[in-house]
Amino acid sequence: MTTALFLLRCVEVGIAIRDLDLLTIGLVLDIWTEKANDSVKYNRVAGQKEFDKF
Repeated sequence: MTTALFLLRCVEVGIAIRDLDLLTIGLVLDIWTEKANDSVKYNRVAGQKEFDKF
């Protein structure tokens, strides 16, 4: 990943350059990935029963 691509990812999720001192590269990429997953529709969502089994 280039610096330009990383900064583009930051802009896409609304992270200001001044805030990058507080975040790691991994955290920024995780935020970007979660944003990409926001539009995914799941056929089945785990309920309390599944969490209790886990």
